[in-house]
Amino acid sequence: MTAAEAFPSQGGPVIMDANSGYVMKPGSLLSNMYQKDSSPFSIPQLELYRQVIRRLKLQIETSLHKPLYFTAPTFIARLSGLNSTWEPSTPHDEYYHPHIDAENTPHYEYSGLLYLSDYGIDFQGGLFHFLNPPSSSRLEDDKEDNNDPLLEIEPRRGRLLLFASTSENRHRVTRVTRGLRYALSFWFTCDKQYEFRDFLDGKSHLRFREEEEQQQQHNGIV
Repeated sequence: MTAAEAFPSQGGPVIMDANSGYVMKPGSLLSNMYQKDSSPFSIPQLELYRQVIRRLKLQIETSLHKPLYFTAPTFIARLSGLNSTWEPSTPHDEYYHPHIDAENTPHYEYSGLLYLSDYGIDFQGGLFHFLNPPSSSRLEDDKEDNNDPLLEIEPRRGRLLLFASTSENRHRVTRVTRGLRYALSFWFTCDKQYEFRDFLDGKSHLRFREEEEQQQQHNGIV
C-alpha cells in the first residue's frame, strides 16, 4: 500500500503536501500522489487552494501590521482515531510529544493552524495545549506536571490559531482517540531570503526552489 492510499481506518497521522505532491503515512512511508497517471486535483482546485492560503496570509499580515513570508509548504494533516489498536512505529508517528517549532527550523517565526474539523463532533482527543516554557533540564520537561496545559484550545472548523514559533510557545497536540481531525498547518518568517514560493501545479517536485533553480541555470546565473 502506498502513502497516498493511507486509509483512515488504519489510524495514526497522515500529512499531505499539495505543493510537492508528497504524502507521509504512519510508519514514515512516503510516496508522491503526482507521480501517478493523473493528479488527484484539478488545476482549478489547486488554484482555489492557492487563493485560500494567500487570503489567509493577507489577513494575518493586516492583523500584525507587518509583511510575512511563507517559509515552508502549507500542508494538511489528518490524525485518525479510528483504530484503537494503532501504535506508533517511528518518531514521525508520535505527533503528540511537546515541542518548539523553531527548534526544528530556526527561521520559523510564526506558526499557524487553520482547523478543518470540530472537536467533540468529528473527533475526540486532539486538543492543542500550550505548555510551560522549557526548563534548564530536558528531564524536567518530561515530567507530567511540567506538561500540564497553560492553555487548552478546542479545534473548531474555521478557527485560526497563530503564535510565535519560539520557546515561549512550547506546545503539543493530544492523541486523537476517536474520529478524524483535519488541520491546515503553515509557518511564516519575516526574512524574505527564507521565503517559500508555492507552485501548486499538480506536478511532483523534489526541491522547493526547483523551478527557480532551473530558470537560473537556463539564464546562466548558476
